[in-house]
Amino acid sequence: MSTSSPSPLLNLPAEIREEIFTHVLSPAAARIELPDDYVKYRFHLDLFRVSRQIYREARHVFYRLNTFVRIETPWPEAKQHITEEGRVPLVVCGEEAEVFGNAHLWADIEPYQYSYPLDKSCNMVLLLDDLPAFCKIWYYSDLTHPGLNMHLRLTLRLRNPHTTDDKDSILPKSLQQKLLEPFACIKSLNETQIVGQHDESVFQALRAAQAIPNDSPEECLEKATRLKDAGNAALKKNEPKEAIRLYEEAFLAIHIVCCGRRRSIWGNAHFETILTSGQYETQHGQLVRLILRVKLVANTMQAHIKMENWDEVRFWGMRSIQLLRESMGMDPYDEDDEPMLGFAAANEMGKIYYRTGLACKYMEDTEQARKLFRVAARYLPHDPLVARDLASVALRI
Repeated sequence: MSTSSPSPLLNLPAEIREEIFTHVLSPAAARIELPDDYVKYRFHLDLFRVSRQIYREARHVFYRLNTFVRIETPWPEAKQHITEEGRVPLVVCGEEAEVFGNAHLWADIEPYQYSYPLDKSCNMVLLLDDLPAFCKIWYYSDLTHPGLNMHLRLTLRLRNPHTTDDKDSILPKSLQQKLLEPFACIKSLNETQIVGQHDESVFQALRAAQAIPNDSPEECLEKATRLKDAGNAALKKNEPKEAIRLYEEAFLAIHIVCCGRRRSIWGNAHFETILTSGQYETQHGQLVRLILRVKLVANTMQAHIKMENWDEVRFWGMRSIQLLRESMGMDPYDEDDEPMLGFAAANEMGKIYYRTGLACKYMEDTEQARKLFRVAARYLPHDPLVARDLASVALRI
């Protein structure tokens, strides 16, 4: 640490210095947005090396602005799953995380009733602001792998890393709530325990929230249907942006997370069941979900058509068409389509082909539009709009 001539920073009033430190050391200043919704943090801690006084002042501001959580799991592959599939940014991981002593919460996730080699554990440190995203990816993992949580024990250790005074070691209740509430979505654990001085009411609130079961497949599908219908009503009122928002909420209700052009599909196993109640009683949950997905894509495309977002229309249409081709064992880029007329959502699939063709037509890709309209016409042989637009791009002899 420098002991040379005083820094020019010290010539500024203390209030101004604190404003500068706040601007430089805030999580927002360190957050770097990367392509495809990835994020990383790069904290600029050069201030700590300027002088002892600047170090003390800047360090105080840094830890006031940034609250850290340390996570330990017994699975080394957890890091890749969390960062790549969940897009949860980590501050440090591995050996750096093991020796990190400035976390207000240590969350230890361990298998219940059997040991796991300690040298294979995975340690991570993240910001409190990103803890809900971490818990959400855990929530989706349990839905995707039913029964996962019943084999796990969660130990939460609350501590104030910046004091040795027992009186000051108790974290404020509001901070305890922020640290523990994200774990409310983690259900069916074998055990959840808390270590360290804490407000018992906060812990009991967490336990009560964890005891509330996840929505059943029937509840998820019916909620998605209500949201889809609400989106359709917004579309009829010429409110396409509101319609898209509602469609994305409908996707989320069936555990499909929409973020820009990315769709993350979770919880397939949750819907692998025959539905026993509600409007879809006796139907297979996964089939109902698939039909809803196709309808939501077709309706989202219609909302983009109203806004003349032709690139979005074509993107979502081609994505669905390629997924359909893959499901049929075809090359997703093979344009020799044979319509799946027996498909449960064949009508909506026809709309997707038609609307994708419409986007290609307006983007002056006439050849592609012609191919798509031809397939749409086989799905929707009595639709006058499809017939009209197919005729408009027909080859002239």
